[in-house]
Amino acid sequence: MDQNRYIISNGVVADGRGVFCYNGSVLVDRGRIASIGPLDDLEVEDLPIFDVGGRLVLPGLVNMHHHLYSHFAPGLAPHGPSEGFVEVLEDLWWPLDASLDESSIYWSSLCGAMDSVRHGVTTFFDHHASMNLSEGALDVIDRAVEKVGSRAVLCLEMSDRLGRERVKEQFEENVRFWSAHRNDTARKGMLGIHANMTLSDESMAFLGRQKPEEMSIHVHCGEGRPDYDFCVEKGYHGPVHRLDSFGLISPGSLLVHCIHLSERDYRILEDISPAVVTNPESNANNRVGRMDRGRIGRFLLGTDGMSGDMVASLRSAFLLDRQAPRLWEGLKDAFFDGRYDYVRRFFPDLRGFEIGSAADIAVLDYVPLTPVSEDNLLGHLIFGARGGNSFMTVVDGKILWHDGNFTDSDLNDVSLISEARKAAFSLHGRFDALDWNGHLR
Repeated sequence: MDQNRYIISNGVVADGRGVFCYNGSVLVDRGRIASIGPLDDLEVEDLPIFDVGGRLVLPGLVNMHHHLYSHFAPGLAPHGPSEGFVEVLEDLWWPLDASLDESSIYWSSLCGAMDSVRHGVTTFFDHHASMNLSEGALDVIDRAVEKVGSRAVLCLEMSDRLGRERVKEQFEENVRFWSAHRNDTARKGMLGIHANMTLSDESMAFLGRQKPEEMSIHVHCGEGRPDYDFCVEKGYHGPVHRLDSFGLISPGSLLVHCIHLSERDYRILEDISPAVVTNPESNANNRVGRMDRGRIGRFLLGTDGMSGDMVASLRSAFLLDRQAPRLWEGLKDAFFDGRYDYVRRFFPDLRGFEIGSAADIAVLDYVPLTPVSEDNLLGHLIFGARGGNSFMTVVDGKILWHDGNFTDSDLNDVSLISEARKAAFSLHGRFDALDWNGHLR
């Protein structure tokens, strides 16, 4: 079918910031939002019409912090008791990323991107880690994401844990990919930093000197108490202050978690206004605490690799922090306005449901049975949709997923699952053969 021009009809069309049409239709023309309104008001001609049966029709969802490689983590037994935050890293995540090879990176990225599309996520900010494979790692992810058809902002985590020379290799991979994709409309790059506590002052100074001015960082910041304590022991006021001391923070930065912060940290956030991303399910899983939403008024939502489901993350953010000030207002801004504003830094043509915007659309597999309006839309997402299973997912006007199938038949082929499983089994075997420090036994 020609996807240049078609109509999505009979849906509750809403963008959370003024567009609301109960029995609405969206005309997509050559990858753009051409018109929104009742079907009778649109120029139908002989266009294909997709009747979505009263489902919610939203601008494509965005995961502001993901780890695609974690898609192959289920079933792994940590190498130790993993009682604290650092032990979780040492016993599970660091041995896992040390075990990744090109095959496991590709297949976990492909399957993770597919999972995101099945949940209406059209864009994600991925924070990759593969300590033993730096050069070309982002290109491997790029190939997988391109196959699925998503938009993505990619980076490679930098860390001293395998030596400072590796930091230079990881830095070069980040800058190479960022530079190569500056004019790309589907893929962009950032500078990936693991966390303050895994980078020396010497490495941080190197990053501060060498980072291109226009390049923004994507970093775990104050996730666990050890990250905060490390910075204080180094003579800084906290993790935000340490990053800022090396000139690494800008309004385009993604600071992820921001749970354990100092008064100085909060003042820097207010002055510079970088994007802060909270990951409620991951925070609960790792028992690291909750971001202080009384101090951080504007934030965005991610999953930290727990899943590709942003509606589930929204629901968890509500349930796990019911006492937060401006509970509903903060979540509405995070899910709609705030993420629209931030994503446009990377993809200027993504403007929600503005006429002329690139057509990234998520038709959730949820039909509201009770009255729905612009005022209670968030409540329907949290208590009605519950999870963000998608009926149709569209990127740049191209329908990627519809009624339980990918439009690229290759992605529905059972042989794909077989190949992915082989890569995952091989990865688990290498993980089991590593000691806690990521070296072969």
